[in-house]
Amino acid sequence: RAFAARMEEGRLPEARRILDRALPLAGLLARLCPGPCRKHCRRAEVDAAVNLPLLERACVAHTPAVRPLALPATKKRLGVLGSGLSSLTAAYELARKGHETTLFHAPGGPAAALFLLPEALLPAEAIREALETLASLQIAFVPLPPPDPASLRDLRAEFHALYLGQDDPSLRLEAFGLEGGDLRIHPLTGETKTPGLFAGGFPGEEGALFLDAATAGKLAAGSITRVLQGVAPDSARDKDAPYPSRLYTNLAAVSPSPPVLPGDERGPSPEEAKEEAKRCLRCQCLECVKKCVYLQHFKGSPRKYSREMYNTVVTVKGHRQANLLINSCAQCGLCAAVCPYGADMGGFTALLRRDLVRGRVMPPSAHEFALEDMAFSNASAVAFLRPQPGHETNAWLFFPGCQLPASLPEETKAAYAHLCRHLAGGVGFFLSCCGAPARWAGQERLTSDTASSLRERWQAAGGPVLILACASCLAFFRAELPDLPVTSLWETLASLPLPEGRLPSASIPALHDPCAARREPEVRAAVRSLLERIGQTVEEPALNGETTRCCGYGGLLDAANPPLGAAVARSRAQDTGNTLLSYCSMCRDRLRSADKPSLHLLQLLFPGAIPPDAAALRPAPGISRRQEERLAFRSSLLQKIWKEEPQQPPGQDRLMDRLLIDDDVLQRLEQRRILRSDLALVLSREGTTLFTSPESGRSLAAFRPRQVTFWVEYSLTEDGDYRIHDAYCHRMVVPGVPDDPRGPLSGLADLPPKDAPDRCCKDATGCGAQRKV
Repeated sequence: RAFAARMEEGRLPEARRILDRALPLAGLLARLCPGPCRKHCRRAEVDAAVNLPLLERACVAHTPAVRPLALPATKKRLGVLGSGLSSLTAAYELARKGHETTLFHAPGGPAAALFLLPEALLPAEAIREALETLASLQIAFVPLPPPDPASLRDLRAEFHALYLGQDDPSLRLEAFGLEGGDLRIHPLTGETKTPGLFAGGFPGEEGALFLDAATAGKLAAGSITRVLQGVAPDSARDKDAPYPSRLYTNLAAVSPSPPVLPGDERGPSPEEAKEEAKRCLRCQCLECVKKCVYLQHFKGSPRKYSREMYNTVVTVKGHRQANLLINSCAQCGLCAAVCPYGADMGGFTALLRRDLVRGRVMPPSAHEFALEDMAFSNASAVAFLRPQPGHETNAWLFFPGCQLPASLPEETKAAYAHLCRHLAGGVGFFLSCCGAPARWAGQERLTSDTASSLRERWQAAGGPVLILACASCLAFFRAELPDLPVTSLWETLASLPLPEGRLPSASIPALHDPCAARREPEVRAAVRSLLERIGQTVEEPALNGETTRCCGYGGLLDAANPPLGAAVARSRAQDTGNTLLSYCSMCRDRLRSADKPSLHLLQLLFPGAIPPDAAALRPAPGISRRQEERLAFRSSLLQKIWKEEPQQPPGQDRLMDRLLIDDDVLQRLEQRRILRSDLALVLSREGTTLFTSPESGRSLAAFRPRQVTFWVEYSLTEDGDYRIHDAYCHRMVVPGVPDDPRGPLSGLADLPPKDAPDRCCKDATGCGAQRKV
C-alpha cells in the first residue's frame, strides 16, 4: 500500500526505499518478478489487475539503490556457494544480520548465471548495482572450489553453516557426495539431513522460477540465523511462506479504470507508473474504522489498538494515560456488526476494564461520576417498588430504568397508566438502576451485587414478568439475570390497544435504533409496528438496525472521554437532515445536546400538551436536573398513586432552592460534573467557608465529602440566597479543608474493606505512601 501510494504521488526515491526495505536486492527482483500477485488482485474483479511489476520496474529503473545497513557483527562465519539468485539473496540476508559472509562463485563471477539473461529482461547495470550492494555489506567474493566431498568437508569445518544454491548448475548436491536421504531439502527451512548444511533454489528458464529461487535463499538465510541463535529453524515460520489471507476489501464503491500499458518497450515511464498506481485499491479492510468515530479518533486500526491495550494491562499495568484508549470505547457492538469476521473491540475493552479493576489500577476518576449516579438511583431516596394499587401481587412489573423518568417523567407516568389500564393481573412499579454502569466500568463485584439485589426485589414481588423500557436495561438483564422473565415496553405496547390522544409528528423523522437494541430484532420490529399503527412515516438511516451507531453514552464513553462522546453524538446527528426519533431517553437527550431536533417514541404515543414537533426542540436535561427529576418523580408518583407522603428532604436539598446560578456558570459546572447538590452540600456544612474577599465580598468554601474536594465561589444576596460565581473540584487532599471521613469511596467497589491491612500502594499510584489499598 505504501509503495503504491508513493508511486501515485510521483515520489519515486521514497518508493525505492520501501522496495529496498522489503525486498532483498530489489533492483534484480523487481525486474525478474512476473507478478504472481496479479492472479489474486481484487481489482481484477472490477476490470483488470494492477500491474505491480510495471510499478516496481519503473521505480528501480529511475532511482538508485539504497545502500543497506547491517546489524552489529556476530562473529559467526557463514559460507554461501553459487552464482545464482538464491545464493545472492542468501548472502545478502545473512550479511545484513551481521554475520561474516563469504560468497563462493562459479568461474564466470558472483552473478555468472544472471549475466546469461537477455539484456531486455535484466540490464547489466542492474546486476552490477546488485554486486555493489553486496560488496557494501562486506561480503567476500571467492572462487568456488572443486565441487567434491573433500571440498564440502573442508568448508563445513571452516564455517558455522553453509548454503548451496541449487540454481547454479555447477552446484548439484550429488557432486559433493550427498545421496539418498541427504538429498532431501526441507521446502520451508532449506535444511538438509547434514547438520549445518542448507540448500535451495532450482534452475529454470522462466522468471517465476527465479523468484522461487530468491525465496528459497531468503528462507534458508532465516533458518541459518535461527539455528545460530539456538532456535528451531521451523519455529514461527507460518507467515514466511504463502498463506491464505483473511483480508476483506469492499469493492462496492470501486469504479472501473482501464489498465495502463508502457509506451516504451524498454519499460514504463514515471508518468505511466503514476497512472497505473492510481488503480491500486490499497487493499485493507477497516470496515469498522470507516463507521466508528472512536476507532477513527485514535488514528489506527483494531490490530494496533489491541496491541496497545494489551500492553497497557500486561506491561505498564494500567498507566493512566494509556487507559484512555480502553475507557473510550462505547462497547456498542458496531464494529462486530460490520466486521466480516465479527471482531468485537467492545468485548475486548470490557475484558480489559475488568482486568484493570481486578488489578486495582483502574483510576476511579474514569467512571466515578457514573457510578455515583448509579448509587444515587439505587438509594432509598429514589428507588422504590410498589404493587399496583388494589393488588397484593402483580403479574407484571414495570421497570422504566433510571434515565427515562429523569428525562420524560410525565410520559413515563402516562405509559404506566396505560399498562395498568390494559394488562390483566396488575402492574407493579419498580424504580431503580439496572446496574449497566457498573458492568460497563468493569466493576464485577458491584455488578454482581446489583444483580443479586434486583433478583431479591423481584422475588419479593412474587416473580412477575418485567417490562423494561430501556434497551440497556434489557441487555443487562439478558447478560446478568438470564433466567428472569423479561420483555420490552415496546413489545408490550405493540400488543395492546393504542393510547388515546396519540399525535404523530407532522414531519418525517429519521428512526434511530439504540445500539443496545442491535441484537433485539423483536424489539425493533415492535417499534416499527407501533409507528405504522399510529400512521407515522419514518426515514431509515443507512446505519441503523443491526448496524446502528451509538449516541456516545454507551460504555460510559461520555464519562471517561466527554469530548469524544460529544463527537460521537454529533456524528450520529449528521447521518440525516431530519429530526431523529428514538426509543431510548439517553439517545434522545444526547442527540438533542448535539443541536439535533430529537424525539422519544413516548412523546408521540403520550404527547400531553406539547405537540411532537415542539417537543423535538425541548432542551435535554443536565446532570443536576436529572437527579432532581428522579427525586421529584418518586415523590410525585408515591403521592398521587400510592397516597404516600414524601419524606422531608435533607437540609442541603432544601438549600438548593436558594442557589442562584447563571446559565454560563451552570454550563461550566455541567462540564466539570459538579451537581447543584454538591454545591448545596458544601454550603450547608459549618466551617467550609475558608476565605472572604473584603473588596468583592465573595467567599470561597471547600468541602471533601468523598475522594473529591469541591470549591465554591459565592456571595450572599440581600435575601439570603447564594449567588454562585464559579465552582471546581479536584482529587487532592488540602490540609485545613473539612472532610467527611464517612464519605463513600465511590467507584472503588472492588477494593478491600477499610479494615484491610496497610501496605504500600506504590505500584498503584506512584506516591509510595502507606495507606489502605
